[in-house]
Amino acid sequence: MAEGDRLAAPVIVDIPERVPSTLALLGLLMMRPIDLHYRLREAGIRSPAGRIGQLWREQAEGGRAAGAFVGRMLLLLVVLSPGLTALMGLGLYVMGVPMRGVWILSAALCSAVGLVVALVSGLASGVLLGSLASVSMLAGLHATAGGAFGPESGGMAAMAVGVCLGIVSGLSAGSIGGLASGRGPTVRNVQVAAIATSLVPMLVWSGASSVSFAGAVAASALVAFLACAFRLPFYALEVLAQAVAYAVERFTGRPTLRWVPVRHHNLSYLPHPFLGRHLALAVRSRPAEVLAVADACLRSPGNILVGWPWVVEALERAHAQEAAAEPHA
Repeated sequence: MAEGDRLAAPVIVDIPERVPSTLALLGLLMMRPIDLHYRLREAGIRSPAGRIGQLWREQAEGGRAAGAFVGRMLLLLVVLSPGLTALMGLGLYVMGVPMRGVWILSAALCSAVGLVVALVSGLASGVLLGSLASVSMLAGLHATAGGAFGPESGGMAAMAVGVCLGIVSGLSAGSIGGLASGRGPTVRNVQVAAIATSLVPMLVWSGASSVSFAGAVAASALVAFLACAFRLPFYALEVLAQAVAYAVERFTGRPTLRWVPVRHHNLSYLPHPFLGRHLALAVRSRPAEVLAVADACLRSPGNILVGWPWVVEALERAHAQEAAAEPHA
C-alpha cells in the first residue's frame, strides 16, 4: 500500500490544563454548563456527563484530563459539600433556628447517594444531586422536623419540603442537560420533568401522611422546579445588568460587552432587553467581540433569535476590516 493511502492515526487530544479548578467547576456547572461541555470536550474528555466508570476508562487509556475532572468532582462531592453543609447547619443553629437530628450524618448520606448516582447515571448528576440535596436538607428535613416552619405536618412545613425538593431537582435538571448535550433542555422537557417531580411527593407522602400535606408538597415542588429550571430568580438581575451595561456604553462610549449576562449564564429562557441594541453599538468597531457575544446568545435558550443576525453581521464587518487592512498591490 502506498504511503499516501495509509489511514492517518486518530489525533488524541488530552489537555488537563483546560479542566477548571474545583471551585470553578462548581460555578460552571451551576451557571454555564453548556460552556463547560465544550471546554471539557476541548480538554479531550469524550463524555463530560458520563458515568464515573466511563471517565475512569478514559483515564486508563491515558486521558489525564478525565482523571483531573473525576478527582475535582469527587472533591466537591465528598469533601466540600459535607463541609459546607456542616458550616451552614452550625450557622443556623447559632442563629437560633430549631434543628433536629445530626445534619452531618445527612450530608454524609447525601454524598453516599451521590456516589451511587455517579456510578449508575453520571458523575455530574451525582455531584449536583448529592451536593444540592445535602444543603437543602438543612431546611427541608432538620429545620422542618425542629418546628422552624410550624407543626411538622402543617402547611408551612409541607411548603418548605416541596420548595427544597423543587430547587434541587430544578437546578440539577438544567445543568445536567446542558452538560450532557451542549445545549439547554427544551421547554417541553422541562415541563415533563416538572410534572414528574410533582408526582413523586404525591406518591410518597399520600400513604405516609395526609393527602393535603402531600398535595402541598407537590404544588410547592412544581412551582420551585419551574422557577429554578427556567432560572427565573436570576432574570431580574440579568435585566438590570444588561440595562446598565447598555446605558454605560451608550452614553459614555466605554466598552461593556464583557459585562452582558448572556456571557455568564447559559440557561436563561427569557430574552434580555437592550441586548440587540447593545450589539448594534459595537458591531462596527468591535466585530470580534460582537461575534463572541452572539455565540453566547446561541447557547442561551432565550436569546438564540437575538444572536443569529449578529453572527452574520459581525463576520461581514470583520472580513471588511481585514480587507481594508491588507496592503494594496
